[in-house]
Amino acid sequence: MLSASVAAIFNPYLSLNLSGFDNLKLVVAVLTAKGQECHALEAEVSIDGVTQTAYLVRWHKHFIYCGRTNSYGNQLGEIADLEDISAESIAVLQPPILSMQQVEFMCMENAHFDHC
Repeated sequence: MLSASVAAIFNPYLSLNLSGFDNLKLVVAVLTAKGQECHALEAEVSIDGVTQTAYLVRWHKHFIYCGRTNSYGNQLGEIADLEDISAESIAVLQPPILSMQQVEFMCMENAHFDHC
């Protein structure tokens, strides 16, 4: 479940099923284009009792879930309970910051790949 502020920004992208890393690049690009500071992270996260390594973006007090590090077809989410994130496992990442035109191309490639 996404908070209202996160859903408002990412509503155009919620139907996409990108890899975790592509979602990470998307979230960072959108927030950067809006002049917002954010931090890309990789961490162990517990979801429904299962621990997984995932990509997250910290924006203000939100932790936006981008997907497992080894998976394809993730939807954006949000980690509501900070206790679900293993603080010891957090690694700060520096993904490439895409322009919105590059994000558009990435989404078009994904749509083409899913269609084929």
